[in-house]
Amino acid sequence: MPRSGPALAHKSVAADPYSWPFDGQWSSGDTALLLLGLQQCAVDALQAREAVLAARDLLLLAHEQDIAIYAARREAGPDSDAAPAAWQWARDIALPEDAEIITHAGDNAFYRTGLEASLRSAGIRNLLIAGLPTDGLVHATQRTANDMGFECLAISDACAGTTPARHAAQLRITIFGNGLFGAVADLAAVRAALNPA
Repeated sequence: MPRSGPALAHKSVAADPYSWPFDGQWSSGDTALLLLGLQQCAVDALQAREAVLAARDLLLLAHEQDIAIYAARREAGPDSDAAPAAWQWARDIALPEDAEIITHAGDNAFYRTGLEASLRSAGIRNLLIAGLPTDGLVHATQRTANDMGFECLAISDACAGTTPARHAAQLRITIFGNGLFGAVADLAAVRAALNPA
């Protein structure tokens, strides 16, 4: 997904356990926002509208900065008893026309999809990650991305877990061992890096 105009360099994000990205280098040309599982069925099941609103604000911010948008959604399985409309994007999320949509099964948006190839062909090396649930799709996908060499930042308030305790625990696992699976920051920290005073 080619980006328009020159890539804008950004300040490091104040994150835990290190300033993100690790080398301090990120721009609108080498970064993507990866939205995971933001479907109405998940929002309803997790009572996660607050996280979805933060993800919406992150999406708008990324789009303003010409950061590539990737949105991954689960397929509605043949055995699902959820209404088809429940598998649609969350009502609060309006994806831009140039967003790349990834459809997947299970808890990993990279598994048997073209996500990795698409990111690499676009020159993406840094990922801002938001979605549902933290202790499932978000962590499994971020862990895989990290193993593939992408520099990952989970946006804590734009994610929600199956319970608040599991959400917090998964974020602790993410930063374990000096950022074994990436770093964690909130939306305000990302906004500050993208819009320095």
